[in-house]
Amino acid sequence: MNDTSAKRAPRQSFQREAELAIINDVQTALVARLQLHDICDIVGEKIKRIFDAQVVMIALLDDKGEQLYMPYAIERDERLPPTSIGVFGFRKHVIETKQALLFNENIAQASIEYGNPVAIRGDMARSAAFIPMIIGDRVTGVVTLQHLDLEFAFSSADVTLLKTVTSTLAVALENARLFDETQRLLKLSQDRTSDLLMLNQMQTALANRQREQNIYDIVGEQIHAIFDAQSVDIALYDRARDCFDFPFSIERNVRYPKISLNNVGFRKHVLETGKPLLINENLAALVAQYGNPVVIYGEIPKAVLFVPLMVREQAVGVISLQNLDRENVFTAADVTLLCTLANSLTGALDNARLFDETQSLLKLTQDRANDLEMIGSIGRQLTAHLEQGPLISALREHVQTLLEVQEFRLFRLAENRQTLDLALGWQNGSPLAAEQRQIRPGDPFERCLNEQAEVIIQSEHEGSSMYIPLMTGSRALGILHISCPGGAVYGERDAAILRSLCAYGAIALANSDALAALKQAQATIIQQEKMATLGQLVANVAHEVNTPIGAIKSSGQSIVGALEHTMVSLPRLFQLLDQSQQRLFMGLIQHARNVVCLLSTREERAVTRALTQTLEQQGVGNAREKAAMLVQLYAYEHTQDYLPLLCHPASDFIMSTAAAMSAIIRSADNINTAVERVAKIIFALKSYSRVDTSGTFCAIDLAESIETVLTIYHNQIKHGVEVVRQFEALDELLGLPDELNQVWTNLIHNALQAMQGNGTLTIQIGRREQHAVVAISDTGCGIPPELRERIFEAFFTTKPPGEGSGLGLDIVKKIIAKHNGEISVSSEVGVGTTFTVALPLAAHAEALA
Repeated sequence: MNDTSAKRAPRQSFQREAELAIINDVQTALVARLQLHDICDIVGEKIKRIFDAQVVMIALLDDKGEQLYMPYAIERDERLPPTSIGVFGFRKHVIETKQALLFNENIAQASIEYGNPVAIRGDMARSAAFIPMIIGDRVTGVVTLQHLDLEFAFSSADVTLLKTVTSTLAVALENARLFDETQRLLKLSQDRTSDLLMLNQMQTALANRQREQNIYDIVGEQIHAIFDAQSVDIALYDRARDCFDFPFSIERNVRYPKISLNNVGFRKHVLETGKPLLINENLAALVAQYGNPVVIYGEIPKAVLFVPLMVREQAVGVISLQNLDRENVFTAADVTLLCTLANSLTGALDNARLFDETQSLLKLTQDRANDLEMIGSIGRQLTAHLEQGPLISALREHVQTLLEVQEFRLFRLAENRQTLDLALGWQNGSPLAAEQRQIRPGDPFERCLNEQAEVIIQSEHEGSSMYIPLMTGSRALGILHISCPGGAVYGERDAAILRSLCAYGAIALANSDALAALKQAQATIIQQEKMATLGQLVANVAHEVNTPIGAIKSSGQSIVGALEHTMVSLPRLFQLLDQSQQRLFMGLIQHARNVVCLLSTREERAVTRALTQTLEQQGVGNAREKAAMLVQLYAYEHTQDYLPLLCHPASDFIMSTAAAMSAIIRSADNINTAVERVAKIIFALKSYSRVDTSGTFCAIDLAESIETVLTIYHNQIKHGVEVVRQFEALDELLGLPDELNQVWTNLIHNALQAMQGNGTLTIQIGRREQHAVVAISDTGCGIPPELRERIFEAFFTTKPPGEGSGLGLDIVKKIIAKHNGEISVSSEVGVGTTFTVALPLAAHAEALA
């Protein structure tokens, strides 16, 4: 990665963290069921703090698409009152195209091209960004950023981040609107129910929330009891069939079954005029005039009374009274009373109908409120997942619980936008293998992505399939495809539920993608910092390797020289020595392999002088040279044992041969020691530079981890730094080895720099309750109090340009936080600094998880 990419990575990480923070605030507002203005205030203030803009506006489009209402507007830290403006200029273009606009220069010229005022209020902008708020395929508003002083104030990364924010804001406002609308309908339904209950209490006979037939029976029986009539009918007009249905009909106390009659005669006249018809005599003469049958069933009446059933000035039926025995029995008072009863009947029927409708509406509203509450709860559960695998599994479980699903497939859209990768698939309770699907013109997947809306395919034999896009703003993340068995059909409620779940799922996926990118960026930064540190140590490590290699080379040369002498001397030697002398000779050589304590040069000279005197007293010739050889062979404490060899006529030859073989043995030991040193250095380098992307915590030996770092820094330490180790044996610790190596590297590196290569480095490992505690102390210059609070900030450094990125301690703090640990610092200027790291031990770490 080049320098530009390395600098961009922290910025991208910051944007991802800001994005997650805004989304979290909006989700919190939605969970708290805040009002529209509250949500806009929360998001507006968050946007204002994050983006470098003096003007932030949130404008909401009305249902007719003619006005923009601004609940939130701020300019140079001054809140502007809510207002409405027309749809024109830049905002009109954004609403019509559903695409963001970014102007970093020449806004005055762009204003002319787009028909926008140079400034609606306040100062003219130098840079501006307009982002649409989109729900499904519908634009619901526009978010605006303006910088009044600078051109090129906003980047494409700012636009990308703001698109995600506006998408989340749009979903939050839409859900808040739906919740308010549901509450309004629920209150309206409750009010209407209360009115109906009051009316029912006033009309006891009709007020028991009876079915319509019960109401007809009650009213019909009441009329039959009140009036002097042997026959009573209640007829309802069916306009579609142009005939009457009779829910109640009685004659001489005999109930007749329900029948239907054509719209003719007396009833047709009353239906058309909307007025009562009273015939008290000469009924037979009027039958022909009105086109009425003489008799429909039963006996011929003597007197009749017909009264219309009126609903909102329209006749919907007729009540009839018939006296089968006498004429002139019905009076004007009867007409008035029957009209009153007819009105009561129609009122009761209308109330019953309204009550039924209200109950249906109430049930529908309650179901909708329950759906919203349930989906909101599911949405909170989904957005709580920050890993793609568990998130998609949770989405599948909820979808299969709420809908009839035989097949579930969630595809992620590839970067090339031409293929779909199956992230999770289930069919008939079994998981499906991974697959990649090509997007073909005209297929449901292509339609779903192009239209940015669900596609439902109904088949009588094969069942239903539904394709829902996973959208964040105008960006498609993937497609959810479900299907149900033959004969089943997905309705509007099913589509609405799945649409809402996918909206939450898309937000959660975007969060998951953002977190994954953030983790990748952080890992990249950590590895770059590690490699930068390693690069600084290359020269020291090279020196550390060269020293044992030089020892190997020198020892090899010594072995070659000694072997030449030994190969020639050994045959002659064993001819000169008997068996007991040969055993003494082998014992003499063995001393070179069993060296316990090395002698200094002064000690060697003193021992040689004393041993020379002893040998001279024993009558050994060439005593000084042989004494020196015994010291070289580390056999000077066993002189008496080897007198037979020292006094042998060929003693000089014997001792020189022993010295040569001893040199071979010592050189071989030197080579082994040097190889072990090189192996230790290489192992430390491999351990330090290892990249572990699995993120799996494993058992760690803290002492071994710290010793690895000390090995890397050995060359810097050995020239003036004393290392004091105070290591206590601890229980198992779980962690990420390579990341903890980075922690110790940063802390030890800073300590060595603070001491400028001279001082005492103290490393303590101990236990405090359920935590392992590592304290790294130096005797350096210390940290001034005014800088101590800032040392963990990203990009803060006191080093000259080019010598420090300012990320070291920020990375350390993040790694410790990932391990559920803590880091603290204590320092005194001129005395030194101690960094203390506390990490939970294995059992406690599992409890925290």
